[in-house]
Amino acid sequence: MDWDQYYEKFYDWATSTQISRMSSLTSYGASSEVAEVAQEYMDEKAASRLIKKAVAYGVQFTPEEIYDLSGCCNTEAMNVLLDSSKCRFTKEQLEDLYGAVDDEVLERVAARNKISLFEDDEDEEIDDETVEEEFFDEPVASDPKIGFFTKFFAGIGIADALSSSHASHPGHCTGDCANCPPHYGYRYGRWYYGHGHVHGCEFGGNKGDGSL
Repeated sequence: MDWDQYYEKFYDWATSTQISRMSSLTSYGASSEVAEVAQEYMDEKAASRLIKKAVAYGVQFTPEEIYDLSGCCNTEAMNVLLDSSKCRFTKEQLEDLYGAVDDEVLERVAARNKISLFEDDEDEEIDDETVEEEFFDEPVASDPKIGFFTKFFAGIGIADALSSSHASHPGHCTGDCANCPPHYGYRYGRWYYGHGHVHGCEFGGNKGDGSL
């Protein structure tokens, strides 16, 4: 049975008949028709067998057809299909076939088309590594050092604060209400603990300035 007869009756047959009649083919038609039939089988084994027979017969497929066939043929058939191809591939077309054919076959066809595969990805990885190295090699700024005089005057300030807070009160009014420690007194009609008493100061003073 020649290809024209097979293709004309193809859609009238059941799937099992479509596949069984393949063995009686004595010729093959246009690559687009062969690719169409292979995908219509919905059977990887049958599709792969048809494509290998078509390639052996001399059928040449386009890059687009080869990509479509990668979804229905096994790796062995794709290797035969790609290795025997005479069409011109772009870098993107070959990279799209990664995983559908063996690596050595893909590299061989890429070399034949003078294409370096995945070159951009390698450059991006190198750029990422360079950025990481620059990031981690960046010197970390050290904390500013405190000078001798800064420490000296800071020590004096702390000492003064400690001495003033711990200075003992004589127990009687000194007239210095601003620096008088909290004590009991009478103000606004009640006794309370604080500063600035109007009268009743436990230290004997009554020069309150009216502030708490």
